[in-house]
Amino acid sequence: MARTIFSSRLLWRPRTSLLIYEVRGNGFLHHMVRNIVGTLLEVGRGKLAPQDLLRILEARDRSQAGATAPARGLCLVKVEY
Repeated sequence: MARTIFSSRLLWRPRTSLLIYEVRGNGFLHHMVRNIVGTLLEVGRGKLAPQDLLRILEARDRSQAGATAPARGLCLVKVEY
């Protein structure tokens, strides 16, 4: 079964200093969301440019992405069927 991401967005809540990543899809690989978050953090730190994201996805090579984000602070909010 092909996995498809339907939406992906990064939100900043300045009042609470929370960075929120929301992703919706029909299936996820092991550590997939943590890998995406780790790569987004690398962009935020200036180690990757925003335009690198498309290149990384097209390369289909996990080694080009950022480090896997730690599970601490990440939470599953909802599962829809």
